[in-house]
Amino acid sequence: MSEKAKIWETLATRMKKSQEGDSREYELLLRQVRDILRAFLVSRISHIEDREDLLQEILIGIHKAKNSYRPDRPFAPWLFSIARYKTIDHLRKSKKRDRTVLAEMEDFAQIQNPEKEDAWMLAEGIEAWLSVLDERQKEILKMAKIHGYSVREISEKTGLSESNVKVIVHRSVQKIRKVFSGEEGSQTGPGTSK
Repeated sequence: MSEKAKIWETLATRMKKSQEGDSREYELLLRQVRDILRAFLVSRISHIEDREDLLQEILIGIHKAKNSYRPDRPFAPWLFSIARYKTIDHLRKSKKRDRTVLAEMEDFAQIQNPEKEDAWMLAEGIEAWLSVLDERQKEILKMAKIHGYSVREISEKTGLSESNVKVIVHRSVQKIRKVFSGEEGSQTGPGTSK
């Protein structure tokens, strides 16, 4: 096992233990993650104070979304899904858009010809996003956003009205945003509803 893989495995174990209430493991997890995220942000946010502010936002998002992590899934895609979402949100809010970085991150789900590791990270990141949805939401969102079906085509395939399809897609996207922005702090795991 590579050093990189060992680090990610350790982090996944620490997250699982922290979900079980081990505050010491959670503290160690946040310290390690902080260093990884700082390196992640260096190439994306040039101003050091903005970078540190964003780092804190991401750590808060991780804390609020911690119960959405599934121990049977890899930790890195879950972590970077939150980091990417928070970074895009930060760039939008701060009006300090680096169009290249913002475009790259907004196109995260549309990478063409990625290398093997990038393809794996992409698939795992999308899986992490979809894991918070129920089966019907997953199916409809995949048809709309991944397979590119029109609302009419989805309606015909599922037997749902076009307006219902639109509502499901909209609510699914909103739910993903809410969970991965850390706003859904009381979620206890995938499939849990409020």
